[in-house]
Amino acid sequence: MVIERPSCWILSDGSIGMEVQCIALAEALGFEYDKKNINPYWLNRIFPSLAQLPGIPLATNLKQVTSQSSPDILITCGRRHSGASIALKRMSKGTTYTIHIQDPKINSKYFDLLVIPEHDRPRAPNIILSNGSLTRITQSRLDREAQLIKQEVKSLIGKKIAVNIGGDTKDNKVDAETIKQLISSLKQFSADTKCSLMITTTNRTSEPLKKSLTCLAENPNIILWTGEGRNPYIGFLGLADAIIVTSDSINMISEACSTGKPVNIFPLGKNSEKREKFIRSLEKMGLVKYFNGEYQSWAYEPLNETARIANLINIKLKEKGITQDAVGTELGQCP
Repeated sequence: MVIERPSCWILSDGSIGMEVQCIALAEALGFEYDKKNINPYWLNRIFPSLAQLPGIPLATNLKQVTSQSSPDILITCGRRHSGASIALKRMSKGTTYTIHIQDPKINSKYFDLLVIPEHDRPRAPNIILSNGSLTRITQSRLDREAQLIKQEVKSLIGKKIAVNIGGDTKDNKVDAETIKQLISSLKQFSADTKCSLMITTTNRTSEPLKKSLTCLAENPNIILWTGEGRNPYIGFLGLADAIIVTSDSINMISEACSTGKPVNIFPLGKNSEKREKFIRSLEKMGLVKYFNGEYQSWAYEPLNETARIANLINIKLKEKGITQDAVGTELGQCP
């Protein structure tokens, strides 16, 4: 049987980083998708493989999620959604093709396809390795978002540097000394190089760090966004001559490297072994350098993992008789 224009769901519990990766892949595959907001069942989060057993629900808001027939394609991301993927596969009597992003830390046999970062390095016939996170960054999106904020940055002089600040992680809390070092380094960098800074924070940026960053915005050549109004993050990436990104987020680093612009990594506390391995691999590829207080410029081919992986997945889908007769939306645009 051939399935043309397959239905596609992505599951989300509000985690921006995981949701964006699902959307990026769905768009790159050309699928129109339905986003289903779920509250993952507690047992599925702890023991995902148990979701194969009859009676184990997909989520606590089961009726909202299963009010429609099961989709042809399901895209999920992160270990806490792996159980939901297994449960929906079971409930569809095996008809739903499941694509899971990130290492679920269980046997790959529970999924039709896994997209796992290279730095995790598991191996199986149904595993596709990615170099970092999947992103929605394309040149056309960068250009479009840059146009939207041109007026906001017209007063800036010198080279424009996008500065992407993360924050606390489960294995590292940003302490006062690290905050002090970051603020001092950015202030000195702007003064020494005469570069302008376009700074954005994330929902993991602590209040003490945000408060410390506000002192930088007293400089008219520094713009700071901490959550009020429209997020200029993509626009800043589009306008930037170079990028400084803190080391705590594989997603942010991957997005920065998708621009093809020089990416400087600022250590925000101690890196986990996985993040350090990822950053070192990008260093070897010539995509990133650690921040040294100077303006550095170099060229490389933008990281474009989402499109590459979508091409590989489309081959596997066609082998299963699942085809997409329409090109769909351009990667980086909403359907």
